[in-house]
Amino acid sequence: MPFQVLIVEDERLVAQHIAHLIKDNEYQVCGTVSDGEIALKKVVELRPDLILLDICIKGKLDGIEVAEQIQSLYAIPIIFLTAFSDTETLKRAQAINPAGYVVKPFRREQLLSSMAIALAQPAQNAEVPAQKTAEDLAAAPYRLQATLAYIEAHLDKSITIEFLSGAIGMSPAYFCRFFQKEMGCSPYQFIIQSRIQRAKELLKQRELSISDIALRCGFTSHSQLTHHFRNLTGLTPRDFRHSLASKT
Repeated sequence: MPFQVLIVEDERLVAQHIAHLIKDNEYQVCGTVSDGEIALKKVVELRPDLILLDICIKGKLDGIEVAEQIQSLYAIPIIFLTAFSDTETLKRAQAINPAGYVVKPFRREQLLSSMAIALAQPAQNAEVPAQKTAEDLAAAPYRLQATLAYIEAHLDKSITIEFLSGAIGMSPAYFCRFFQKEMGCSPYQFIIQSRIQRAKELLKQRELSISDIALRCGFTSHSQLTHHFRNLTGLTPRDFRHSLASKT
């Protein structure tokens, strides 16, 4: 399955051009938006594998502010696309450590190379400390115990920050800060780590295909599972399964 790419660009023709440039068997455009606040909602809805984000976009938030909010919730690589290369813009963009920065106009090869590198990079701080898993409910803060139990029981479903935060009477932003402080990782990182742990167990059942395991663990595709599995373990699911076989 191709990687799902969200394009955030306020010039419609430019967005169409970008979509045309990256259209191949490896990438699929899952959405195109021009407004920062709408982009944040689409990230929650679509959970893309990669975001191509223009710095100068419509709405109250510019691209750098949008990227900061996305990074506070999810470990999704972001590549900035911009016509601005002044020192101040570069400093603001570099401060949030994006996966890439491509200055317009750019060539197709340049963009595709940046995308491939971004998707190959391990997500920063993506791995949850071993003791911080849903198996340790007794050690978790009282207000998060029900949340962790819910996550563990619904790993195959869509789990949103809005639902988790609302269930314990917090705003999404405060919930993410509280979770990060108590668990040492973001809610998104915790969910991904828990799903990978589930995938490791299911990979022992050789009759299950990797695509089936991806769906059972809440990933939308084989490629999405492979992307996160490699980030956290250094192996693809297939290689991990082969390593299990060699030990028996």
